Amino acid sequence: MEKTRILSIDIAKAICIILVAAGHFVPDYSPQWYVVMSDVLHAFRMPFFLFISGYLHWATRKPVGYKAFIWKKFQRLMIPYFFVSLVIIAIKLLTGDGLSLDHPVTYSAFYEMFYLPVAGYFLWFVFALFLMFLIVPFFNTGKRLPFLLLLALGMFFIPWSLPDAFCLAQFQVNLLYFALGCAFAEWFDINKFLHKMYFLPVLILFAGLYVLKVHSEPAAVKKLMELSAAAVGFILVLKISTAIEWRSVAAKKALLFVSACSYTIYLFHTTFEGFSKTILSKIAFFTTTNHPAVFLLIVLMVVSAGVIVPVILHEIIIRHSKLFSFLIGTPYAGKKNAHPA
Repeated sequence: MEKTRILSIDIAKAICIILVAAGHFVPDYSPQWYVVMSDVLHAFRMPFFLFISGYLHWATRKPVGYKAFIWKKFQRLMIPYFFVSLVIIAIKLLTGDGLSLDHPVTYSAFYEMFYLPVAGYFLWFVFALFLMFLIVPFFNTGKRLPFLLLLALGMFFIPWSLPDAFCLAQFQVNLLYFALGCAFAEWFDINKFLHKMYFLPVLILFAGLYVLKVHSEPAAVKKLMELSAAAVGFILVLKISTAIEWRSVAAKKALLFVSACSYTIYLFHTTFEGFSKTILSKIAFFTTTNHPAVFLLIVLMVVSAGVIVPVILHEIIIRHSKLFSFLIGTPYAGKKNAHPA
């Protein structure tokens, strides 16, 4: 079963990966408005990627044996996980005294990474997504899909957490977003659905749900508001991406290019943000000037480094190295065939 590629989804992926890069730069000296904005975006950034992963899996799934399917996902997800973990650990150990590290590591990280993303906590997404692909083939038909949803709902609302080891805790709370993506692909036409939605009411609804999420009690109600805010956030991002698709050729082209590199950006954005933070910390102007415009300039430079440098790295790798293309889970394109999606 395969559906026509929907460009608004690719554009939405690009928007969210930029927001992820921004969300991983919230320094201690951030103004309150920036902290609040980051928390608002956190309500749907990563849930959206799980939702889209589920949607794309379901929309493009093909009959394939379980072992072949898992091996393909292992190559796509876990090989990059281990490779990037090794790179980050090595960089942190070699430059720990010179870099501004949020999460320093020791040599024990070389074996801890097999069950916990100690090198870069953001890699939980890759590990947890692989766990989801381990179970989803058992629910890979329309008749079985409701059972996946019931399992995911139960895990989401259960009043205790699985252990952090092997990212089981993240798997527990995020499986539902993946399952919702599968259900959306099975039961809805995304273009028709979005056509019925209006931006301003969706924005107001999201704002209201976010406020309820922040102030809700007890825990079950808070989780319900969290789920609802994330779901409405998906619609909000897709409405924005649809508008960009139809109204701005330049923005559409740029974001589609970023989308094609989104996985590489995710894998390496914190590394290059870390390098840029270190460089800026050595420049007196950025460390002694307390002005909102200077803070915004710092954010722009750090986040840009986290997006642009991985994009350049992605293009170099897929054009020139089969080995490194394999290590970052991206098909090798070659010099003649490499081009933006």
